[in-house]
Amino acid sequence: MNPDKTWLRNRFTANFRTYNTLAVVQDEICARLDELLAASGPVSIDRGLEIGAGTGFLTRRLIKRYPTARWFINDLSEGAEHYLSPYLHHTDSHYQWGDAEVVALPENLDLVASASTLQWFDALPRFLQRVHSGLNAEGALIVSSFGPENFREIKATTGEGLNYYDAETFQQLLNECGFEILEWEEYLRQLTFDTPREVLHHIRATGVNSIRPVRWTRGRLKAFEQTYLQRFATPQGKVTLTYHPMLALARKI
Repeated sequence: MNPDKTWLRNRFTANFRTYNTLAVVQDEICARLDELLAASGPVSIDRGLEIGAGTGFLTRRLIKRYPTARWFINDLSEGAEHYLSPYLHHTDSHYQWGDAEVVALPENLDLVASASTLQWFDALPRFLQRVHSGLNAEGALIVSSFGPENFREIKATTGEGLNYYDAETFQQLLNECGFEILEWEEYLRQLTFDTPREVLHHIRATGVNSIRPVRWTRGRLKAFEQTYLQRFATPQGKVTLTYHPMLALARKI
C-alpha cells in the first residue's frame, strides 16, 4: 500500500517537535551517513541537494562538512523551516518545498543526500533516474532507507506497514539506475518500551509509520496490546520495536 502523501505531510508537520526529540534512531543514521561521507565521499562540493530534510539531523552535518557549497533543501512540509533555518543561517541555501517525486530538482549537482525518506516514495526507480540525470559526472549519492525487518512487530500485529526493498533489490536498483556503490551498511536496531501502548506513542510522536489514518477503538487497542505482549515481550517484561536501516554511498557512472 502506498502512503497518503497529504496525510504524511500533515502528520510530520504536527509532530516535528517530538520527532526532533525522540527520533533517536534516525539521528544515529545521519551520524553514520556523515561517517561514510568522511571515509569515501567527495572532499568538497559546489552544489548539493538534500531530500526530506525534516528537522535537520542530516542537514546540520552536511552544512558542517561542506560549508561553502550552495545547498538546495527539500522537505514535504514547509513547517520544517522553523527547525532548519538555524543551521542554514549564513549559508548559500535555497528551500524547495513539496513532494520530491514531483517537484523540479536542481541540476549540475555534486551531491544528493537523503536520510530515512526514500521508503515513502511511490516510484523510487524513476526518482533515482532523475537524481542520476541531475548529478554531474562522478557525482555522489548518500542515502538511507529501511529494510524488510523494519517495524516487523507492528506489521505482524496490525497488518499495517510500508513495503520495503530488501538489500539485494535496493542495491540492484542503484546499479540499474547508473550508480556504483562505494559503501553499504545495514543493521538491526531495537528499542525497548515498557508497554505496547508506549510503542504506539513513539510511532505517533515520530510519524514514522503513518501510511493513512487509523482509528483505534477500545477493542482494537486491547487486542493489539495483548497480541504484542504475547509475541514480542522480552524476558524483562518489556516489548521491542525493531528498526532495519540500510545506508548507501554511491557514485554516478
